[in-house]
Amino acid sequence: MHNNLSILLWKELTEAFRSYRILIWVMVCAFFGILSPLSAYYMPDILAMIGSTQNMVLTLTEVTYRDAVDQYVKNFTQIGSIVMIFLAMGCVAGEKADGSLQFLMVRPITCRSILFSKMLALMVMELLGIGVAAMLCNLYGRYLFPAFPSTLFMQSNLLLLLYLLVVIVMTTSLSAMVSRPVAAGLAALGLWLVFSMLGSLGGTGWYSFTTLGSEMIHVVEGFAISYKPFGSAILVMIGSVIGGLCALRCWEPSH
Repeated sequence: MHNNLSILLWKELTEAFRSYRILIWVMVCAFFGILSPLSAYYMPDILAMIGSTQNMVLTLTEVTYRDAVDQYVKNFTQIGSIVMIFLAMGCVAGEKADGSLQFLMVRPITCRSILFSKMLALMVMELLGIGVAAMLCNLYGRYLFPAFPSTLFMQSNLLLLLYLLVVIVMTTSLSAMVSRPVAAGLAALGLWLVFSMLGSLGGTGWYSFTTLGSEMIHVVEGFAISYKPFGSAILVMIGSVIGGLCALRCWEPSH
């Protein structure tokens, strides 16, 4: 299994590189890494410019590194999640549609190797992109905001990696359950929206993995974090993997 997994992982990474998925993700991450501190720093000037054209006075409180971090978190937990769903939704369902998965299933390769190789490839892509974004945001943040907490910010990105990992596992497993990438994408987007709405309700909603974004801000501020969303993240991933494996084992190609 280990040998098959390494071969399949290399295959997935090669396909991701050739299809420009890795490049797209890294470019999106680099854009957010640069945009977050810049947009926070220049927001008062932007509002003043808009206000001058409308004969209005728009003012903001003093801009600090907290605004840059908040913008960074929002960019990745919202737009970044949607981009990741879009990139992952066809990893299994797409191969069902074009017949390449059928070619793998008749080989002595387990369903676990197929599913885990796709998840691992997306994890490598995720780690590469977030690493680039974190370094760029850290550099610009330190330049624009002298009090920017570099160490705490870099540590907080571990929570972002976990957040997006849940999205990856959930989307990949759903892709294994359906036969069309669009169906997998819509299902993953729907579940993500449900968890996001639960997380915004407070109370039991704090157990939603989507509140990991709020915990990132707590880490940067030096506050203690809540472990409630970690349980949700683990349960969602375990349930997704089990469902994906069961669906893949029961799948029969249509003739």
